Amino acid sequence: MPRRRPSRLRADNRRFAAHHRYSKIGRLSGSAQAQIVRLERTRLRPDVIEQALASWTALARTPKGRLPSPFADNCGVPECCPQPADERELLELAIHALPRKSSRELRALVTPLDLRILEHPDAVPYSDPPPRWWHCAF
Repeated sequence: MPRRRPSRLRADNRRFAAHHRYSKIGRLSGSAQAQIVRLERTRLRPDVIEQALASWTALARTPKGRLPSPFADNCGVPECCPQPADERELLELAIHALPRKSSRELRALVTPLDLRILEHPDAVPYSDPPPRWWHCAF
């Protein structure tokens, strides 16, 4: 009986491996991507940082005066109906958990979105935003 080629054995093993989709943020370097995947594997769940960044970007692009109400009808479960503050808190956790260079790259993506949200007249009820302003905004 002829032996099976090693490449064929590897292909058979790959078929049964679980495929998880990890975050892939196109504007980050490869090392920052790898650090985010490592963070999602160890402390978070797959694809959560990319989803949080996408929803924060969508919130920043809403027209002025149309931010979601803090009293919007939702179930209260973050996995089902995430609040904008939960998404921003997750991004903040990732920024602090990543190494310095990767953190700088992610913060460079998040900071312009924060400034754009703070331009909304009803974003923060105070004159100067507090350190974690997203908790009092939504």
